[in-house]
Amino acid sequence: MKLKQVTALGLAAALGLTALTACGGSGSSAASSESTAAASAAATGDSASAAGIQPCEVTFWHAMTGQQETTLTELADQFNEENEYGITVTLVNQGSYDDLSTKLTANAAAGTLPDMAQTYNSWLMPYLDMVVPLDDFIASDFDNYEDVLQSYRDENTVFGFTSGLPFNKSTYVYFYNKTMFDELGLEAPTTWDDLMTIGETFMQEKNLVSLGYDDMAGMLEASLRQSGAEYVTEEGAQFDNETGLETVQFIMDLYNNGYARLVGEDGYFSGPFSNQLIAAYVGSCTGVSYITHDGWELGVAPLPGNTENAANTAGTNINMFAADENQQKATWEFMKFLTSTEATTKWAMETGYLPVRQSALDSDTYQEFMANDPTATACYAQSDAFFSSPVFEGSYDVQNAVNTTLEEVILAKEDAQTALDSLVSAINNAL
Repeated sequence: MKLKQVTALGLAAALGLTALTACGGSGSSAASSESTAAASAAATGDSASAAGIQPCEVTFWHAMTGQQETTLTELADQFNEENEYGITVTLVNQGSYDDLSTKLTANAAAGTLPDMAQTYNSWLMPYLDMVVPLDDFIASDFDNYEDVLQSYRDENTVFGFTSGLPFNKSTYVYFYNKTMFDELGLEAPTTWDDLMTIGETFMQEKNLVSLGYDDMAGMLEASLRQSGAEYVTEEGAQFDNETGLETVQFIMDLYNNGYARLVGEDGYFSGPFSNQLIAAYVGSCTGVSYITHDGWELGVAPLPGNTENAANTAGTNINMFAADENQQKATWEFMKFLTSTEATTKWAMETGYLPVRQSALDSDTYQEFMANDPTATACYAQSDAFFSSPVFEGSYDVQNAVNTTLEEVILAKEDAQTALDSLVSAINNAL
């Protein structure tokens, strides 16, 4: 399958700046495009409504940990207590995102997908025909779908039908130790030159690495966009040119000069950053819930730019795989609940993710929260620079190839041209 490359619209525009009665696994081993169409047809009209739902269990696979898992559990418990149909949502933590992706692919092949799961669009390609289209559910039984931010609606229609609803949405921000920065007379960076100056100052004054990136592929894509360069399409790497070389030179200079480091076994930089082993890092805004800053002040800023500004958006959607009509209707009830104004507001305030509804963003509750929360403030300060990664067949393989290759060239302290050649080759080979 070859899909036309699609990118979601910037969130700035979206902001308006912006039969069986028991539930369980989907049992969709023989699922096909035809069966998916049949499932969609079965979901029309009264079938898409809540009427007639029999008590059952809905299984939801996720990869949330820490405060995110705590809040998700609270929301599931609330739904279980309040829904009038006897639906019981069972949360199943599948480990990391990589673990979740691997298990979904394997269970799709075995016909044992859960009723619903978190996914990135790039994961869905091998089992897209098992995704239950949500168009008829939305048309007949959703509270103001136009209230869901436009970019998220667009992201969930890249396959030609509505494949999911937005759930844990985020953007990348620059976390920094403001206490250390103040000691050295430094401000949060706004440009690449600032990053170099900060790196040199911390190395000279404190012998401390000043920068890390949680997502290497995301760092490369954002840096290319900040230089006005293209990243990748289904045809291959698009930055084998002078601008691409300048971008890779910037990245390699950061690491080769000791201003930046890889995360290594820590997995994410929130740990080393909390322990003041690094002065700043770029990561998902939701990482703030993992940062502890006893005795020092946390700073959060938009991503620094170059000739342009660009800030990654990230986070998964929730998709339905339930094959039975009753399971679908029950699963839909929980999907609606998770994306309600009240639930997405609670989710955003407690986890660091972003609200998926305009009404949640505009609410007095969230506006008061954002006024006193530097992370939320930094997120929306760069909303006009938001971008989403392209989705096409092989895009997930590209992400993995870039992550691996960037680490290899950094560890080898390669020059920029060698690093560029390696990245271009890795991307094209992945496709």
